[in-house]
Amino acid sequence: MRRSFIFCALAALDVGVATAQASSAPLRALPYTRFVLPNGLTAILNADHASPIAAVDVFYRIGFRDDKPGRFGMAHLCEHVMAEGSPNMKQPQSTFYRSLGGTSRRFAETSEDITHYYVSVPSHQLETVLWTEGDRLRHALSRADSATLAAIRPVVAQERANFENAPLEVAGSRSAVWFALFPEGHPYNNAAQSPLSDLANVTPADVKDACGPYYVPNNAVIAVSGDFDPAIARRWIEKYFGDIPRAAPVQRVSVGASSLSAEKRLVVEDARQTVPTLRMVWPGAAYDNPDRAALLALASCLSLARVASDGHFASVGVAPPTALGRLSKLLVQDRQLATRVMAENYDVQHAGIFEIEIHPRPNVALTTIETLVDSVLASIASQPVTKEELALYNGYNAVHLATSLQPRPARADTLAHDEVFAGDPAAYVQQAMRARSLTPADIERVRRKYLGAGRIVMSLVPAGKLELVSKPELPYTNATPPYATRSR
Repeated sequence: MRRSFIFCALAALDVGVATAQASSAPLRALPYTRFVLPNGLTAILNADHASPIAAVDVFYRIGFRDDKPGRFGMAHLCEHVMAEGSPNMKQPQSTFYRSLGGTSRRFAETSEDITHYYVSVPSHQLETVLWTEGDRLRHALSRADSATLAAIRPVVAQERANFENAPLEVAGSRSAVWFALFPEGHPYNNAAQSPLSDLANVTPADVKDACGPYYVPNNAVIAVSGDFDPAIARRWIEKYFGDIPRAAPVQRVSVGASSLSAEKRLVVEDARQTVPTLRMVWPGAAYDNPDRAALLALASCLSLARVASDGHFASVGVAPPTALGRLSKLLVQDRQLATRVMAENYDVQHAGIFEIEIHPRPNVALTTIETLVDSVLASIASQPVTKEELALYNGYNAVHLATSLQPRPARADTLAHDEVFAGDPAAYVQQAMRARSLTPADIERVRRKYLGAGRIVMSLVPAGKLELVSKPELPYTNATPPYATRSR
């Protein structure tokens, strides 16, 4: 899910200065040129000559939400097929890009809504990358043959095994939330790294049928950031992508709004877990929802960790805002019942998930934690979020917005992402400006609107320790996946 421009990575910053200056500094969008080719391909160019590097990121609107029932995992499989090359590139693109001096975190990824391919190279290799990406699209899925599938199957199977062997905090429990939050048949009633149980039986024809309609120019966005001449880069994009035929418009399943009419209580057991964890989840706001900014601010006001003393604020002439988020202060500092508190509005293109996660200290009951969380949430009505708390959030938000966009890959990713998710490459700036105008009343409004009775309360407990579940007297569903309780 999309990273949020908030405070979490900035604990070491000068908070007083961040609060006093960054929250009022002007926010400027990255300079960019946007154009659309006659075949429907959207291109976004951000030139920056500070270093001789260029980053290229190509987004295709195909993700887990596009998998058909019984074939969950196909979009991810197609990502691997596309990464294998084309008729003019009979080696994996990642191998070729490394030979150019290129680097990338993963070279390709599939999420709920998109699949994208990305790399950073010395700027003199930009034309070669654009030719390679154009060839990948021009001959989409051309490597979908029996030999390629035979080579890919064990790779996909191993990725699934890695997913199952990861701590359940980020694996099975996350999937359980999505399955509980979105009803059966909803496009988001799916999970990352779906098992694709019939992987061994998938044929090249299956791959092309499932994904071919999505790998077309009118379903793609390319973003380039770095050291290049925009006029020359545009000519290269027109040269290598311009004559790829436009295809029929992609028909995607409509994504309806999600809601919970009542509380759902889930339990997930993990053989490796020694201390329980409490997770509370509500339907949240999608990326382009105006309420997203207020929910992110609410999350900050609940979970911000201590980063400076009141004396430090006084030394720089700034009135000290609340030093800790309200839940963090109560549970971690004052009562020392937990080691960590996290709150966030995670978003995808058409939905959001507002989540509070508490890591208690040993021997602290989850029931106690849940009761205190509910008490703090209810108290906001009579003790509203203050302007100082919002100023602290906006200070961090502005600094994070600026620092997170220093790397060229992050710039290309953000511009393409916001074009796809919001129809505007600079939507991130609008969201940050919206956050600056938030008032305590806005925070209370979204709390009432989103954090109601319709929610998921999940207890993650050691395998066989169901007595540690929060409020065990209430009915719950054991959502433990089969692999979670086996020894590893």
